[in-house]
Amino acid sequence: MIIKADKKWYDSYHKSKNYKHGSGNWCITNDLSKIHYLFFEDIVHLLTEDTLKDVPLKSIGWRDKHIFPEPWNTERYDLSDVSYPGIITKGPNPYDNEYRMIDGRHRIHKLLTLGVKESLFYVIDWDKIKHLFLDSSDNICIERLNKFHYYG
Repeated sequence: MIIKADKKWYDSYHKSKNYKHGSGNWCITNDLSKIHYLFFEDIVHLLTEDTLKDVPLKSIGWRDKHIFPEPWNTERYDLSDVSYPGIITKGPNPYDNEYRMIDGRHRIHKLLTLGVKESLFYVIDWDKIKHLFLDSSDNICIERLNKFHYYG
């Protein structure tokens, strides 16, 4: 895969699905066979100073939280910068925590490893983003996902 030099942090997405083998049900509908995507470029306008809040890390559900403190030995984890706030919402999560992680699970793992108990997050209202999740079978979603895999 070719990576664009001008790629921005918001050139990514949050995947919502039922991870049958360990990570839990992250679906946003009752249909566990559905996969939905939230593209970060659709929510950038919601990331404002007034949505920044100090949040206890234990109140956030994030994929693979159940295996913490097992270390993550990946380049993505090593490069995660905890000075950037994550993005959370009060959406459904398999841990039944107050918040659902949208972006920042590597950062939250690193913060916990460093002994941090709470950190700054963009807290986005669930009602403002739920409708922005696109069904993976929708042609618009497929086209948008393709831009992450093909640049020619």
